[in-house]
Amino acid sequence: MEKKMLKLIFAGLVTAAVLAAALILLQGKKVSRETGVKVFADHDPTQIQELQVTNASGSYKVLYDEAEEGYVFDDLPVNIVDVDGFFELMNHAGGFGSLRLVEADAKDLSLYGLTEPRAQVSVIYDDGSSYSMAIGDEEKISGNYYGEVLSEEEKGNVYLFAKEDMLYFLLRKEAYISDLVTPELAVSSPLSAVRDITFSGTALSQPITITAVQGADPETVLAAKSFGPATHLVRMKGVYELDQTYGIKVLGSVLGIRALEVVGYNVTEEELSALGFDDPYMQVDFSLRNGTDYITDHQLRLVPRGENYLAYMLGSGVVFLVAPPEFVSVDPTQLCLRWFLSPLRTDLTDLTVEFDGETYVYTTGTDEEGNITAQVNDKPMDAEQFFKLYRLVTGASSDGVYLEDPVCEGEPVLTVTYHYAVDGKAPDVMKLYPGSLRRLNVEINGVAEYDMREAFAQAVKTACRHTLTGEEVEENW
Repeated sequence: MEKKMLKLIFAGLVTAAVLAAALILLQGKKVSRETGVKVFADHDPTQIQELQVTNASGSYKVLYDEAEEGYVFDDLPVNIVDVDGFFELMNHAGGFGSLRLVEADAKDLSLYGLTEPRAQVSVIYDDGSSYSMAIGDEEKISGNYYGEVLSEEEKGNVYLFAKEDMLYFLLRKEAYISDLVTPELAVSSPLSAVRDITFSGTALSQPITITAVQGADPETVLAAKSFGPATHLVRMKGVYELDQTYGIKVLGSVLGIRALEVVGYNVTEEELSALGFDDPYMQVDFSLRNGTDYITDHQLRLVPRGENYLAYMLGSGVVFLVAPPEFVSVDPTQLCLRWFLSPLRTDLTDLTVEFDGETYVYTTGTDEEGNITAQVNDKPMDAEQFFKLYRLVTGASSDGVYLEDPVCEGEPVLTVTYHYAVDGKAPDVMKLYPGSLRRLNVEINGVAEYDMREAFAQAVKTACRHTLTGEEVEENW
């Protein structure tokens, strides 16, 4: 499994489909070394056949598999290996030299921390050569490290080695796991990268789905007609247009999440269940077209751990600890634009307003000279007055306070119906019902989640009557 996935990690760095190109890249990243008194090894990192490291945190091996033309990094799934860190490790295992000889044939290696070394390193190259060494204490003034090359001719000789050559051998294996939990944003805006995303889990009373309109399925494209040139839709009980400012903030926080630490890897389903991932606090299912021509699907689950969260990306096998991302406190009311319905006039066959037993049907067209004309109940009316009425009606909006189940009973105070000229698009119907003091509960296509000021209904009633009498239509309410 690791070998097959190993090709993927290199494929992300080079355009070639085989590891040979990746090895060239590795060779190209060879670091400069301070050769000092004596060079003990000088190989390209691609010549390494086997690297074994033992330090305070344990032991691990890196092996080259000729059949797969790539490296296996112990038991780490290759899709989670930090590529830059891996390159640095291999570069420094390729070769280095001492800065200076500290003591030849030292009588007491414990003075340098070499009787119980901090790390031991063994490397075998493809030309049959090899070396082993022990890394001792840090030299207090320079920060470099004492070391002993474990060969017959060098036994007992203590050298000082550059910190940059030794540091990677002192790290625990888990340090080579990438701290990138979710993909980084590769385009200018998260609205361009995220195609569809659903937030669910115990943190929310109901799931929230945000869907991109461009390139979406026909149902979504038709639903978007309710909001004119909408780029994204928000689906709760009802459907709304996304507030892009808050949407960028929330969607952006899903991408590029970095871990505070690695809690575990190669975790089993049983271990995930024991940590609470079967019933997560927050689950985020999202698809990305992140600077590519294809779409990738992802699932992120979060479980509280103190002030932070355990995070698990489906299929990764790794549990991370992360700081609270912005989306864990997502406010659905800020995701939705306050305006209920705002279709383009040109998408409609008519706009119908009903109240107190009265019905007003508004239609528009163009005359022979291309000027826009308007009618109310098949009678001509001033086009400018119609546009004022249209802006008034489509300006119906909430104050942003979400209501779980507002009561919508009896006869509506006002009904507004948008009939569409778009094939397959059902009419949008807004009904306003008596609510709390000076408030009206709003039902959109049978779903009620918000209310609005009562003054709106009176303003619309007055405006409709004025379209028949020729009096001025007022847009403010």
